[in-house]
Amino acid sequence: MRRKASDTKHYMYNRERQVWYGQGKKLKIFGLLVSKMPHFLQNVLLACVILTFLAMYLFNLAQRSQNLIQSDLNRTFNKESSSVTTTRKPSHTTTHNLILRDLNRTSNKEIRTIIKSGGKLVFPHLPYIRNPSKICDTFRTLNRTKILVLVKSSPDNFHLRNWIRFQNQQDNEFKDSIKTVFLLGESSSSEENIKKESQKFGDIVQGSFMDTYRNLTYKTVMGYRWLSEHCSHADFVLYKDDDFKINRRNIMHKLKSQKNPDSLFAGFLVKNGKGIYRDPKHKWYLSKKDYPKDTLPPYFPGGAYIVSTVIAKKLASNFHLVKWIPIDDVYIGLVAQTLDITLTHSKLIGMGDCKHYKIHLACREFTRPNDVLAAWKSLTMFNLERRKS
Repeated sequence: MRRKASDTKHYMYNRERQVWYGQGKKLKIFGLLVSKMPHFLQNVLLACVILTFLAMYLFNLAQRSQNLIQSDLNRTFNKESSSVTTTRKPSHTTTHNLILRDLNRTSNKEIRTIIKSGGKLVFPHLPYIRNPSKICDTFRTLNRTKILVLVKSSPDNFHLRNWIRFQNQQDNEFKDSIKTVFLLGESSSSEENIKKESQKFGDIVQGSFMDTYRNLTYKTVMGYRWLSEHCSHADFVLYKDDDFKINRRNIMHKLKSQKNPDSLFAGFLVKNGKGIYRDPKHKWYLSKKDYPKDTLPPYFPGGAYIVSTVIAKKLASNFHLVKWIPIDDVYIGLVAQTLDITLTHSKLIGMGDCKHYKIHLACREFTRPNDVLAAWKSLTMFNLERRKS
């Protein structure tokens, strides 16, 4: 017997009420169970929920950043290739044009004038937008081992910079002997926030170039030059990415025990890298024109490494000898190779997680959910204690 339309409507209404009633009953049961839990288990459950949301947020943030970088590169290379036929090889001027594009966007009028007038593209000494030039002044009279930490950071990574500042603040033992500055380029979307952050903390070195992945060499070179100009009394330089964690106590102990401190240049070493990407759409693209060899020089693949100030200043004064390439780690390896400077492998620089942090000098942070929870807990407790006082 066929059901009438009104009966069907009434049946669906009752069915929907049953579903909602069932869900509401489940929520009531869940709430009752939570209320009966000991206070400790309630805190554990809350921590798990917060941890899940934090992990999802960090994952989405990393994915969004990667997508933005890739989409920017794709737009650039698609524009370059649109004027050629599909059978023609990629132009060796792609990298050159990409740098011209970013330099044209800078706030440096002198550089833009040189480019527009057809001037030759050299490795320009781009001026600073922000320069905390007095941050190392106390090193002049300090009779202990002095370390400058140069952090390559993206303009949007405000929270990572704040986490590093928090860690520095908690480690008072080395507050005089270890100074930290953050290296940034220009960002049209974050410029106002960077200005406020710089005014508040006074630890940002910002160069007049667009902060893009292909401009990391400019950022790295800027760090070396800033050291030579404003922090030459440091004994060592620790270069690191903003997602790397350093063990200050281990680093200080290691550096104090060096037999030949002026020759130190140590990190996670790649001796004979063969991963050269010739596809213009790849973020590590190197054209035959820019780098005709089939193997890379010895280099440290990002993360963190330590170099004596003697070697760092030698590198800084000889960048003009080596042709620019957009992969900063390899570029520093090329300059070191040209100057016959030896890079040394260190097992104490970890490229993975921080499981062995107690014995390492540096490691990659926030690779596990526990890292996120520990950071959140530390900052929360610190803020609570600060409010009480």
